[in-house]
Amino acid sequence: MNRLEALEHFHKTYAKDVLSQKLHQVASLYEQRKQELMLSFIQSFQRTCLQASHIDTAKARIGYITYSMRRTYLVDRNYNYVIEAYDKSWFFDPQPCHGAYDAGWAFSFLGELEDELNQLRKPYMNKIIEPDVERFVLQAAEQFHAYIVKLAKDAIPQAIQLPEFRALRCEDDLEVRIGEYKGISEAVYSAAYGILHDSTG
Repeated sequence: MNRLEALEHFHKTYAKDVLSQKLHQVASLYEQRKQELMLSFIQSFQRTCLQASHIDTAKARIGYITYSMRRTYLVDRNYNYVIEAYDKSWFFDPQPCHGAYDAGWAFSFLGELEDELNQLRKPYMNKIIEPDVERFVLQAAEQFHAYIVKLAKDAIPQAIQLPEFRALRCEDDLEVRIGEYKGISEAVYSAAYGILHDSTG
């Protein structure tokens, strides 16, 4: 068995099954602890709004609030999402307001996935190495991120009712977005259009 065959065998025999187990565990945890998780997300939003309201009064209105997954953090098993409040220039805002949201409830299973796959690769006698597992895990991160998006969508109707959010000086088209750091993101709320999803979905 050459290296490519070993990788294919490893993915088919172990990696996909272990990933499926971990995603099932995340889904179960989400359903069991949904209210608690929503409260934690809403509190992170509240802290960000409070912080943004204390920025220099000369600052322009808030145009974007973003929650961002950073793959460089995931490599170090730092499961915090970066929260940033920007003016309408978005990434070009020289002084965004920074916060953090702990997504460890979902991404700790990603860490378990990596640990288990590193054990399962050992019988392949160095034909599968740690960077192979790391690559698979980072590709799988998107599927765990989907649960943070789901949480954001479920929590945002309550979050936007917070007095701390309503007190913010915002652009008329302010958006709350969630995605990859300075990459592709999805709007879960727009001041211009309201809540952008079916919360029953």
